[in-house]
Amino acid sequence: MSILEIVFILIICSIFALITYRKGMLDVGGSVTAFFIGAVLGFFGGIWWIFLLLVFLASAFLATRYKFQYKRSKGVQEGSKGERGFINVLANGSVPVIIALFHAPPDGNNILGLGLLEHKLAVFLFITAVACAASDTLASEMGILSDRTYLITNGKRVPAGTNGGISLLGQLWALFGSFYTFLVAFFVFHFICSISLSYSWVVLGISMGFVSCQFDSVLGAAFERKGLLGKSSVNMTAIALSITITGVILWLMAY
Repeated sequence: MSILEIVFILIICSIFALITYRKGMLDVGGSVTAFFIGAVLGFFGGIWWIFLLLVFLASAFLATRYKFQYKRSKGVQEGSKGERGFINVLANGSVPVIIALFHAPPDGNNILGLGLLEHKLAVFLFITAVACAASDTLASEMGILSDRTYLITNGKRVPAGTNGGISLLGQLWALFGSFYTFLVAFFVFHFICSISLSYSWVVLGISMGFVSCQFDSVLGAAFERKGLLGKSSVNMTAIALSITITGVILWLMAY
């Protein structure tokens, strides 16, 4: 990677961090964390990895701000004004960062020498990880508006916003979050980066993004409600578990 490319990535990440802070998407800690996550994705993955992260943050911001006053009146809003902090950013960005660090770029030039994941596989796992985050975020922010919420572990009615609570509205948005992530990624990586993802891979990725949201709900009901895990720990665990299962499925498919 040339000095010019490094400078360009740092400028993009700086602008990205500044905008997310000024627009109230992230607080100071969240924006700084997003800067470093974006930089790692750019250095080890490429500029289009940063682009997909930006698309996710934009959709999360729109979903968070949708009917925000209503969410605030119920006491279920994110932050004081819809902003997210460094813990939330780290929870959703940790797995993509790990994938990027182990990514083997086409030129074989991994700065840390950790290129254990073949290029196409790393891209696919990265997209799936972002789909997991998008699925859960949209399900939480939009599903919370439903007046029919049920605990995923026993099906009993619970108030909207209850950890582990699910609704039909939330499930539909969970599926949409995973779907739109792969839709955007397909156009970017297929038409611009010339990475061809098979139909079976796309279906698997969309499915695992949606399944990750279910993992998140189960963990929320079983552990978060009892104070054994925090929200961010649940988010990160659900994404990590989903990516691990995705990798095992690909291995069984004789990738």
